[in-house]
Amino acid sequence: MPDYTYLQTYATCGPDTFEEVIDRYQALLERLGCTDQLVFSWLMDVQWPASDDDNFGDIYALPFALTPELNCDGLAVSLYTEAAVPSVEDQPAWLGFNLFFENSVVHQDHSTIYISGFGGQIWLIMQAMAKSFPEIGVYLTDEYQENHAWRALAEKAGADPWAFDLAIFPRQLAPHFSEVPAGFQGTVLENKFGFALQNRWHLLPWQEA
Repeated sequence: MPDYTYLQTYATCGPDTFEEVIDRYQALLERLGCTDQLVFSWLMDVQWPASDDDNFGDIYALPFALTPELNCDGLAVSLYTEAAVPSVEDQPAWLGFNLFFENSVVHQDHSTIYISGFGGQIWLIMQAMAKSFPEIGVYLTDEYQENHAWRALAEKAGADPWAFDLAIFPRQLAPHFSEVPAGFQGTVLENKFGFALQNRWHLLPWQEA
């Protein structure tokens, strides 16, 4: 099975807002230039679980054109209704969207360094995603980093909020990122900020875009 790089974003939702969140993600894909009707049909078939006993999560496991210039290798939709750390307060459910990119395609010579051009493309995509899904950010991760930053921020689960290769966050999350680890470079956007792990890129993504 190939190794993947993941592009993740999330939104809070409930049974009454689930369809709106799915529609918003489809509209985002359309704005990016995706025209694959099989992907859209699959998204429309994803349903809120009928009972608490139902498992939720589905994967579209076929490649498709995310933009006219960039293909991805699949899409997963996951619903997180239980926090990793128990809380006396009611916690919102989160809907996660996860695009897959095969590492052998987006990484240089089986290394951890991304190929030239990918950073600029993915940065523009992430800016569009952050605009449509502004709650908790957009993350580019490897398989080991998957969901860690989101869990650290949404669930305060003790995970590492710096577990990403590239990310965009809303300004209100700045207190979580006041101490920048060695190796990360940052940039400021309108009402947002971004960080990249520098040794993953020939040129920082926002410089390449």
